[in-house]
Amino acid sequence: MLINIVVLAPFIGSAVLGIAYLNRVNLKITQNIFAALGMSAPLISLICMGIILFDGGASKTVNLSVFNWISVGSFEINIGFYLDKLSVIMGFFVLFLATLIHFYSIGYMDKDPGFGKFFSYMNLFLGSMLVLVLANSPVFMFVGWEGVGACSYLLISFYFEGKDNVKAGNKAFILNRIGDFGFVIGLVTLYIAVGRSGFDYDSLASNISLISPNLAIFIGSCFICGALAKSAQIPLYTWLPDAMAGPTPISALIHAATMVTAGVYMVIRFDFLYENLSSVLEVLALIGVFSALFAAVIATKATDIKKILAYSTMSQLGYMFAALSYEFNASLFHLFTHGFFKALLFLGAGSVIIALHHEQNIFKMGSLRKNRVLFYPMLIGSLAISGIFPFSGFFSKDAIILNAFLSGHYLIGATLLFVAGLTSYYVFRLFFLVFYSKNVVPKTHKVPPIMTFVNVVLSFLALFGGVLMLALELPHVSLMAEIIAGVISLSVSFLGIFIAYKKFFYYENKNEQESKFEIIVANKFYIDEIYDALFVRTFASASKFITGVLDKAFYSTVLNLALAFKFTSKIYAKFTQTGLTNSYAFYMVLWICIIVIYIKVDL
Repeated sequence: MLINIVVLAPFIGSAVLGIAYLNRVNLKITQNIFAALGMSAPLISLICMGIILFDGGASKTVNLSVFNWISVGSFEINIGFYLDKLSVIMGFFVLFLATLIHFYSIGYMDKDPGFGKFFSYMNLFLGSMLVLVLANSPVFMFVGWEGVGACSYLLISFYFEGKDNVKAGNKAFILNRIGDFGFVIGLVTLYIAVGRSGFDYDSLASNISLISPNLAIFIGSCFICGALAKSAQIPLYTWLPDAMAGPTPISALIHAATMVTAGVYMVIRFDFLYENLSSVLEVLALIGVFSALFAAVIATKATDIKKILAYSTMSQLGYMFAALSYEFNASLFHLFTHGFFKALLFLGAGSVIIALHHEQNIFKMGSLRKNRVLFYPMLIGSLAISGIFPFSGFFSKDAIILNAFLSGHYLIGATLLFVAGLTSYYVFRLFFLVFYSKNVVPKTHKVPPIMTFVNVVLSFLALFGGVLMLALELPHVSLMAEIIAGVISLSVSFLGIFIAYKKFFYYENKNEQESKFEIIVANKFYIDEIYDALFVRTFASASKFITGVLDKAFYSTVLNLALAFKFTSKIYAKFTQTGLTNSYAFYMVLWICIIVIYIKVDL
């Protein structure tokens, strides 16, 4: 069946690429061969997924069981796929963006010594995300969930010669394990509660009413822990900016199509659980809103072009989590449009980085507006994320903000509207500094045509992606309400752009006095330092105490006990293990007499 090919192709591709890379010298495998192998799997999967989608796969629900994976007593888990409107559209979306990013990577990673290894990891990442999206049970989903986490570690620390890159990979891996611990507790509890009669989505949906309200809240909260880590929301977000240590294409893949969207997708996939957990979703909405605001504020002072976009991802995911409390489809709509313009922004930034010989500080860039290959993708991406009409971000962002007000979530709506203004400001701060400031930059390097081609395709999607709203069932809103909301939203966005224009359009590097608050923001509110003091150093000190004090104390105690037993056993063996039959008979009679005496005394 086609769906099997969709999922298996990337895993097979990853294995073939890995073997080829390990034997590249003996087999004389060139970069072009690696590129062809690397592109084969995503293209095959995309074509097969396209056939499923356009053959009506999104208009029906199919729960396909492939084979039995685990069967222990009453515990049984089948490997299978769940095809419905959500999973089929999401699967096609992931594959489409991932295929474009694979194409882009051919140019970006040109002549890199790890070219083949990079594509092996990318294929594996894609396969893991497809398992997550298309799985027919929470357990099988969790396999993909952990797969994307492992692949993110491999790709973030891809250039492992650098100590900071390895630390960034470790940070992403460890923080996600913290969230995933909550996810596992939720899985186990859900199985104990209703899973014995079937642990696929259909069975869970039909039996979810049997779970008590308090237990359902506990399970839902556990799953949210995993979502907060995977989608980089407060308090488990600190790994995301550091994840920029990896090559730019993987930054685009993580932020636009795979890992960070997994948390939002998971909540929507578990709609049968969360539809009656309004209290949990309200808390999630508050976390999302605060994350959106917090990340946007930090982005206003960030200087690394990729880290600015990383914080914008955290902020935009906050929009999606906020919308989950009142309109699932608006959240899903923004997930799709965000994928288009965020992939464009990251890959556009990647082109700028390549052109400027891997420079990433926006204050060391400037006057690049004449380079149209760099200029227009970043302009379109900036307009889309700022929510300027008619770009895709305008429709999805406004759907979230307007529905917040219409559903009575006035504080959420007002905060997200303010964040929209901040977004316009920090994105165009980046744009004006890179393309219009008077800062002098070295002669630019030519960008490979394949990278430009991908940016052109994504530019069209960022512009026209708003048509996706036709495929989603959004609440009906009067034309007048839409016009008023649109005017207000555009006014806020243009205000942010105007402030950025006044400050950075003609900017030239100079020493500036910063307020105490600006210094705090520039240092990301010292959250990393606080986490380091509270957790990292605390656990390190505890470990040193255990190994340096307790370990030594216990070691000597255990050693002395062992020596005592050894000494005792030697004495015992000397007097009892003689090899003489009469000696053994004597001890046997002796112990019988002791037992008889003990019994008589007890009676």
